[in-house]
Amino acid sequence: MITRNERIHALIEATVPERGRLGAYRIANLLKHHTSQGRRANGVVPEVILRRHPDGRLTNVEPRVPGGNTDQRVDGADLHWDDVRLFRAIQRLGSMRKVAADHGVVVNTIRRRIERVETRLGMDLVRRSANGIVLTEDGEKLLRIGQAMSDAAAWDASDGPKDVLVKTGQITIACTEGIGTLWLTPRMSLLQAVLPDMTIGLDFDYNLVRDRTHEADIWLTYEQPAEADLTTAKLATIHFAVYASKSYIQRYGAPSTVDSLKDHRIIEHVGPGVRSEQLDFLIGTERPQGLIAMRTNSSLSQLWSVVEGIGIGALPTFVSAITKAAAPVPPDLRIRRELRLVYRSKAKPSPAILATVRWLRECFDQLVHPCFADTFIDPKGFSRNSIDTNIVNLFRNTFDEIK
Repeated sequence: MITRNERIHALIEATVPERGRLGAYRIANLLKHHTSQGRRANGVVPEVILRRHPDGRLTNVEPRVPGGNTDQRVDGADLHWDDVRLFRAIQRLGSMRKVAADHGVVVNTIRRRIERVETRLGMDLVRRSANGIVLTEDGEKLLRIGQAMSDAAAWDASDGPKDVLVKTGQITIACTEGIGTLWLTPRMSLLQAVLPDMTIGLDFDYNLVRDRTHEADIWLTYEQPAEADLTTAKLATIHFAVYASKSYIQRYGAPSTVDSLKDHRIIEHVGPGVRSEQLDFLIGTERPQGLIAMRTNSSLSQLWSVVEGIGIGALPTFVSAITKAAAPVPPDLRIRRELRLVYRSKAKPSPAILATVRWLRECFDQLVHPCFADTFIDPKGFSRNSIDTNIVNLFRNTFDEIK
């Protein structure tokens, strides 16, 4: 049987030019050392690290321990898998500020992490450019080896007919709060029936460009991923319209044109991946005092506020298949976004992945749910008679009992 070390070194030789392989093996050894430390902490004896010499010989070396058998003492510094993900984000985003936002930290934290990894490896991994920050040749090498290590670990877990999942025994789906709560949750029993022995994880996130490869098995996003090792396909078209409640219309009337939106109170949905700037394109950047009645990063909070008559808001038209407590009103915005299904290509043979993809396609079937068709269909004609599509049947006495 081919060992993990042999797989890793084969991957290095396949992905790294010959003149750069010595540095690549050094990075792989450090990554392997981190894995060994974690296994040792769990009572598992780590595997021996291999070093490949220029003449092709493989020799065993003792795991490198910071402050122990290394020439340089480093105070607790080590290379983590999160650091590999950090450099993937740098390659993808090219901006320290964007990387910090992607990780939910301040810019100085990203700088310190970069400096820590560079000190640990003794290499310059990042350099500044006219357009931001880019990876050096060693930085690019780090990414290739990190991916090779990740692939090797995944292959070990998939020698048999097993699922290559982020968490063993759990299929994790990442999506926005609105789609997850209002549309997928009422249909979750159908997926559970197909995967009765598995835990179903449903994670909500509005940062649609963030790297989710180590957090979720399948994710739904409005953005086209840039990574080459991902499988992506269009799942649905989400149309948006202006919604208002009867109580709001009774107090303030209904808008009739785009220009008349300035005379109303708006519930604004903001957050990473939410294109709230479209409001500026519609009415301009000079907003009248009191125009924004409420600003929230929660789509459920926005829906509730519209239903309660606090203001009007741009909501996905599938809301009309859920409740009649809020209804579309003029103007006809015709805003649309394509919803994409994404998962790791190496997980494609997974039975759980395939079952979940089939379930998701059924959830967004355009023939059953015309609100997801490419062509805009007036949501006033959407039916709410089917039990499995009506969220009110699951959460009684909610939206439709609000006057």
